[in-house]
Amino acid sequence: MSTPPDELNHWADIAAKRSVGANKDAEVFTCAAGITPSGVVHAGNFREVITVDLVARALADQGVKVRFIYSWDDFDVFRKVPKGMPKPEMLEENLRRSIAAVPDPYGEHDSYATHNIQTFESSLEPLGIEPEFIRQSGRYQAGDYAEGIKKALEHTETIRAILNQHRKTPLADEWLPLSGFCSACGRDEIDLKWEAGYDVDVHCRSCGHDETVDLRKGGQLKLPWRVDWPMRWAEEGVIFEPGGKDHSSAGGSYDTGKEIAKQVYEWEAPQYVAYDFVGIKGAGGKISSSAGGVVTVANCLEVYQPGLLRWIFASYRPNTEFTISFDLDVIKIYEDYDRAIRLAHQEDDGGK
Repeated sequence: MSTPPDELNHWADIAAKRSVGANKDAEVFTCAAGITPSGVVHAGNFREVITVDLVARALADQGVKVRFIYSWDDFDVFRKVPKGMPKPEMLEENLRRSIAAVPDPYGEHDSYATHNIQTFESSLEPLGIEPEFIRQSGRYQAGDYAEGIKKALEHTETIRAILNQHRKTPLADEWLPLSGFCSACGRDEIDLKWEAGYDVDVHCRSCGHDETVDLRKGGQLKLPWRVDWPMRWAEEGVIFEPGGKDHSSAGGSYDTGKEIAKQVYEWEAPQYVAYDFVGIKGAGGKISSSAGGVVTVANCLEVYQPGLLRWIFASYRPNTEFTISFDLDVIKIYEDYDRAIRLAHQEDDGGK
């Protein structure tokens, strides 16, 4: 049964109602989240996942069919070795390759990306969060986005104009909305040429390899982030997706994504909420994978019960910064949580 509008008092309910109102003809309401697994996926990254999970549940409460997808952007470039990683020299040697192509320094999985992915996915199970996981390396390498890439190439001038509105230095005339890796050495130091159709000429500045890639057959080419995001909105039919405040500023990737989605892919950008950073009490600043020594969801679950951890994140509006405590505050947080549970299940006797 749909929730009456006057009972919508949580931000997730409001976001769900707004999403339904903007997509009245939708048969399936697809909610999306995602991250690049370039380092340990930490408790701060969890904020995006649970933001979408809460809205997806609120949508289901309103009686619509919901699909929750989580994209692993493991086809992004490995740019920096996080502090504290084993085998840093090996990781250093693999910079400029896709994260999915970097060996696992722990020796447990087929790649560095897979190690970070599986560690995070297993920590979500106790929290009852079960999205449909999508690895973008697989999608691109299989040629699944051939049409989306071709459409971007056909609208190069439009995309360049949109991006240039928010750049101090305009993109070069020969710029293409395309990036990727050399199929021979795996580096991203490549030059690209495209005239029409599905064929792209690739020259590697690192090893000198030349090839022609048929986008329909997949391979090592991909769209850059600001084009990739709106392409996938249209590809997956996304109607809700949040973003960090670094994507939410004026002229940021959400602003340019809205225009690219509309003008290139004929898709309205999904309903959106910006979320702020999460910190650790006493540590100062946001949690950063590259800085090393991060706190993971699994670490949080060693201290907080799954329901309590969900409650902590759900208690704050997404655009509010907060910190997670691991000191004596934990006792008070448990007391506050127990009180909230009692009040939630207390029968209303009609008193004031």
